[in-house]
Amino acid sequence: MSSLSADQVAAIDEWLRTNLQGRRFELVEEEAADTHLKVTLSEGTEGYLIVAQIRHGTDERVAIFPAAGLKAAAKPVGGVRLEDQLVWEQPGKVLDFALPQPGEGVPPKLIVLEVGRIVFYVRNQQQWQLNGSVTIPLMRPWLRAPRGYLDLSRGLAEATAILSGVECQGDFGRPETIQCNFVSQQAAPWALEEDWKSKNLAFAGDATLISLSCDGRLIALATGSGDWTEKDFVQGYEMGTGKGSQAMASGEPLELKGPVTALWPTAGSGQARAVVESLQTGNYEAHLVTATCSQ
Repeated sequence: MSSLSADQVAAIDEWLRTNLQGRRFELVEEEAADTHLKVTLSEGTEGYLIVAQIRHGTDERVAIFPAAGLKAAAKPVGGVRLEDQLVWEQPGKVLDFALPQPGEGVPPKLIVLEVGRIVFYVRNQQQWQLNGSVTIPLMRPWLRAPRGYLDLSRGLAEATAILSGVECQGDFGRPETIQCNFVSQQAAPWALEEDWKSKNLAFAGDATLISLSCDGRLIALATGSGDWTEKDFVQGYEMGTGKGSQAMASGEPLELKGPVTALWPTAGSGQARAVVESLQTGNYEAHLVTATCSQ
């Protein structure tokens, strides 16, 4: 309820969470909490006003703190600039997608990972055309909120598609070679990303490091922490270089049409793949987000 930007609010949220945890409060999901805290920042002619509503059972207390001198932390000059490219859109759920590096004289390819299949497209006259698919066998009931990841870091010939409990490997240039088997979820990419996020950008929804650094600082991209009924954004962050240093929001956030359901780095410099569920159309959209260092 103020002129604070989304990244400034995120920084305040991170500060509040860190200080609560430093005072031995355990932050849990709303359903498991016995005490609820709602913080509102509003803005008047004299400055900011912080209102904290604390509810424990039937007992509710309100604390109001004027903060006339509150100023947002200064951001580096320029910051991270984000550009968005819509690659693909479809009604069915998209878990992940990939754009393999095309060879000389070979038309561009698009690979889309769905809940039950891997779909292949080729670019023909500015349009993506279906070029085959591989059905992923139902080895166990699919989760209500399945996750997925396409790993083409070793090229098409040694590509991998990872879903919740299933791993498919083979030559993705020859789909008939793809084989799927059970796999442990302890080392799943989303588990590793969640562990990294909890240590570096705990306040974010999804977060990932990308292959970019600005002035010696590694760059990460992160989404908001709202639920899947709200529009979302992707924000660039400059990671701290010293021990105990925190990530700092950098540049303007990239607003999107709906919640981001997946965010993964790509092999390309400063790029990430984002899957968005559009609240306008209900379709799933595959976006390529490119980050650059502003001067």
